[in-house]
Amino acid sequence: MKTLPFTIPQDLSAPVALALFELLQELTDALWQQYEIELIELIMEDRNQCPSFQQAFDFNDDLSF
Repeated sequence: MKTLPFTIPQDLSAPVALALFELLQELTDALWQQYEIELIELIMEDRNQCPSFQQAFDFNDDLSF
């Protein structure tokens, strides 16, 4: 996870902190609703992982039947 390029003021009141928290949560939900697929792809790229449906199977492995 990346660090924030800013600091959170230490003198915020609890109601202001809660209002900011709720605003950011609603913004996050709205962004997720609109860009879910694109966000998942970007997150997977950032973490250098492939979605499970894109993973290759190794058909040359030795299975004992």
